[in-house]
Amino acid sequence: MFNFLKGDKSMVTATKIGASDTATKIGTSDTATANDIVKVSPEELVKRMVASNPNVMGKMPERRLKSIVRGTLVALAQEVNECQEGRLQVPGLGRITIRQTEVEKDGSPATVKRVMLNPAKPKPKV
Repeated sequence: MFNFLKGDKSMVTATKIGASDTATKIGTSDTATANDIVKVSPEELVKRMVASNPNVMGKMPERRLKSIVRGTLVALAQEVNECQEGRLQVPGLGRITIRQTEVEKDGSPATVKRVMLNPAKPKPKV
C-alpha cells in the first residue's frame, strides 16, 4: 500500500482518482490499481503535519504554511524536471533516481525519462 498510509488511518486525507475520474476518499479497505492516481494537496500535507506535531506551526498562519509547502513542492518538481540523469537525495523524502531509457514507440526508438523514488525509511521512535 502507500507509504503515507501507515499509522493512524483516521489521518489519511489523500484522494484516489480511478479510471472513471471519480474522486473518492481512500479508506482502510481500498487498494490501489495501476489506473489509480493518488492526489495529495499541500493543504492535506499541512493538516497531516499539524496532526503529527501540533507545535510545528508556532504562531505562523496556516495560509502561510500552505504557501511554504506549495513552494517547496514546486521547487522539488523543478529540480526533478531540470535533472536529465542522476540521483537526487531529499532528506525526509528519499532518493530520486532519474534515467534516460530507450523504448520503442510505433516501431521507432524513442528516449523516455524515468523517475523513480526510493522513499526514506521512517526513523524509529525511541
